[in-house]
Amino acid sequence: MAENLFGEPTSSPYCWELMQTLDKSRKENSLSDVTLDVGGQMFLAHRCVLAAGSKFFHGLFTSDMTEKSAPVVKLEGIPASVMSHLLSYLYTGEIHVSEANAEDLIASANYLLLPQLKNIACKFLERRMSASNSIFNYLFAEKYECKDLQSYAGELIMQNFGVVGRSKEFLLLSFDLVKDLISRDDIVISSEEEVFEIILEWIDENFAEREQYFAELFSHVRLSTISHHYLYTKMLCNELVQGIERCRQSLMDEVRRRALFEGLGISPQKSRTCLQTHEDAIITCGGLSPDGQIRNSTLCYVPSNKTWYQLAPMLSRRCRHGFSACKGFVYAIGGKGEDSFHSSVERYDPRTNTWSYVAPLAKKVKLVGAATLQGFLYIVGGIEFTPEQGRRRCSTTQKYDPETNSWMPAASLPSRRSSVCLISDAHYLYSVGGLGDDDFLSCNERYDPKLNIWTKMASMKEKRGCACGLCLNNKIYIFGGTVDAFSRHASVSGEVYDIALDEWHAIASMRVPRFHASAVLLRDQIFVFGGIGSESVQHHNSQMVECYDVQTNQWITSHSMPYEETYFRGCGVSLFRGLLQSLKKVPQN
Repeated sequence: MAENLFGEPTSSPYCWELMQTLDKSRKENSLSDVTLDVGGQMFLAHRCVLAAGSKFFHGLFTSDMTEKSAPVVKLEGIPASVMSHLLSYLYTGEIHVSEANAEDLIASANYLLLPQLKNIACKFLERRMSASNSIFNYLFAEKYECKDLQSYAGELIMQNFGVVGRSKEFLLLSFDLVKDLISRDDIVISSEEEVFEIILEWIDENFAEREQYFAELFSHVRLSTISHHYLYTKMLCNELVQGIERCRQSLMDEVRRRALFEGLGISPQKSRTCLQTHEDAIITCGGLSPDGQIRNSTLCYVPSNKTWYQLAPMLSRRCRHGFSACKGFVYAIGGKGEDSFHSSVERYDPRTNTWSYVAPLAKKVKLVGAATLQGFLYIVGGIEFTPEQGRRRCSTTQKYDPETNSWMPAASLPSRRSSVCLISDAHYLYSVGGLGDDDFLSCNERYDPKLNIWTKMASMKEKRGCACGLCLNNKIYIFGGTVDAFSRHASVSGEVYDIALDEWHAIASMRVPRFHASAVLLRDQIFVFGGIGSESVQHHNSQMVECYDVQTNQWITSHSMPYEETYFRGCGVSLFRGLLQSLKKVPQN
């Protein structure tokens, strides 16, 4: 393949003929003033031409070095087999690149400071690169600082990582490069298990020296996306995993997480891009519109594309209902309907976009706290309605088993209350605040499912009912709420409870006052939305979705709701992308 730096002869005939004449003089040993010694072979040339075409030669012949006027100049590191091609390029701008000389041309061009020639040869290698030689080309490009070639080879490695990672060439890579590759989101594999097996093969290639790197590489395996079967049959019995405390602890943490949070839908680790079939989303249902209409609509919001979608509506209109995800389903519990309270419970199946009724509650109830703990759904408190006693607050705790579709009683709260914020961590439930018979509460009580008892813990700094909250990194975050019995004024304040220290601390206030809002955790992001409760808040603010940054203690408002809503309920789910593509988008106002 011939490449011409100056273009076709007809575009600049004078320059073309001049360079051809100079090249002819070189070949005929006419007027030459320097001899290049390349591996013992002699090549005649003209200093002025070499200096004009190469910064290397220009520096060599214009400095005070002995080569400036020496009749013979010895060049190291350049193969004699390509020197004639290099001289032809320097004189005419033409070069013939082939598989036999491309790599030598790049190395020589790098040495002689010929960037255009280097680029020509790199493009030649790019056009002939495949997955099988991508690692060789990556390392070659890295050595000779060919950024575009290295980037192209790196992309090819990532696009074929499942195959390339099992090649002999991969076993020669450095620890730093292997770590960089397996930590990336965009490597293409058929399953996360492949990453673990590739690590094992790389370690085994030189076990004595590489064993020390296993723990660091293992930390980049996304355990929460490993299949149950593989985790229990392969990883748990692996000698390297069991032999390193850090690795063993990580694996056991994942085993415990699966046992405690099975079926909640959202994984704490994001899958590699190529394995992502689902999107993290926030699902919402029911509520009360500004004109007082009770809704049965169900929407979902996908933060990654800031889009709301219309899901199948609930079977009943509800507001002031309990709402929680449990074992892959989302449950709407009790609440207020158009005519009376509900005792009915219905669940949403994200796989089929359908609602169905499950076992009802024994009594009609609204304003319950709802949360999921260790595979069971719990509700606490609320306002019950019976024909005999009418409406009254209750201290009831009820537990729902999805496996048997049945409700059973659990230990009651110490006192009657409604509008409790119920939150779970891996081991306990926390009943925070609420409205008692006499006043709003600041209390915080912990439920132990093993002992079936509630224990008083440190109270919040402020009284608040109708607040929302969640647990993240062994801390409980509480947002908003109200101490107004008529719910005309909401709070912007928030608090964080350190579970280990049994202490509460104030956090940054929200921008919008909220009661009966929802707080949803998607991985490490906290979204708070809905539930506007102050008469002074303008309509456009009521649709604001706020995100709380735990690290900086700051609020961000880059999302919004499509409509104004109170008595709002929401939780996090994982939705199949195919389902989302079939759904109707909800326009934003």
